[in-house]
Amino acid sequence: MGVNDLNRRSFLGVSAGALLCTIGGQKVYTDQPVDPESLAAGVTVPPKVRAAKQNPGLIKAGAITGVRKEYWISAETRRWNIIPPGPNGKRMDQMLNQRVNKGRTTFEAYAYRAYTENFGQPIQANAVPGPTLEATVGETLVVHFRNNLPVPVTMHPHGVFYSNEMDGAYKGYWTDPGGFVQPGEEFTYVWECPEGTQGSWIYHDHGPLDPIPLYKGLFGSIVVRDPNEQPPDKEFFIGFHSFSPVATGLRFNFNCVNGRAFTGNTPTYRANIGDVVDFHVYGMDDNFHTFHLHGHRWEGASGAMVDNVTFGPGDSFRIRLTEDNPGRWFYHCHVFSHLHDGMSGWYLVE
Repeated sequence: MGVNDLNRRSFLGVSAGALLCTIGGQKVYTDQPVDPESLAAGVTVPPKVRAAKQNPGLIKAGAITGVRKEYWISAETRRWNIIPPGPNGKRMDQMLNQRVNKGRTTFEAYAYRAYTENFGQPIQANAVPGPTLEATVGETLVVHFRNNLPVPVTMHPHGVFYSNEMDGAYKGYWTDPGGFVQPGEEFTYVWECPEGTQGSWIYHDHGPLDPIPLYKGLFGSIVVRDPNEQPPDKEFFIGFHSFSPVATGLRFNFNCVNGRAFTGNTPTYRANIGDVVDFHVYGMDDNFHTFHLHGHRWEGASGAMVDNVTFGPGDSFRIRLTEDNPGRWFYHCHVFSHLHDGMSGWYLVE
């Protein structure tokens, strides 16, 4: 190991060169930023993907039962600031009432973006995480996906039902077209929501460069609603994740909530006394987290009352409570290094 290696690792402020994965024959390390286009150049296009490009009729359509719930989603680049400056031009942590000194905090993220029918007009800003996909038990999610990124990516769902061709996952030689959507190409995913799929779920890239596009922001929520359950008055979708140097090229790892770090920059959620409130929580990095909500408790999976839930990568769950405690409250990860590195926010009850 040379002096330059040591200096680089000290500069990045992360562990010394752990091997993350190998993509396209290139070794990817946790402390070394990568060029996704260079990685993609080393990945062979699978046979089924090549064949379907020549003959789109080879793509098998998924089954559609009940009502179609249709979305048009594009994957795009976005300049993303993890800690936007406040009115005074300073990056602040409101929890500790102090300035955050993290150097540069803006990078080129990847994000899913929703459009009107046939990709007419964008419905919302291009942001991390992507839009929440909603369905009711008995409906079918039909997601028209367009890849506007310079590398192949996909959409892979959790919780819902789908055929092998609709998996959205790269499988090497056996990859279906939905698991390798090339730049400028489109694919329509069909995901059924029968009885038993109700709940809070996620979707994310699971393509040939996995996990780099996910680390850069390609993920979002799915909620399948039970038609026999009372709708909430307020609901919040909360992703705990990190932006690491391998994906951002920044000096530090950032522990985030929905793409932002530190209280005041992360989402501030608001409710009123008497509201039925749903928190949909999920994890999208390599770490285990907890979700702790000050001043509140709810019935956990065991039936016991809890106020702190542990969850891992790819886990998702819902918390439901009836609001009865006014005040300015924290929500945060109770892994203390994550909390003090930005994984916290405000919950305001009036």
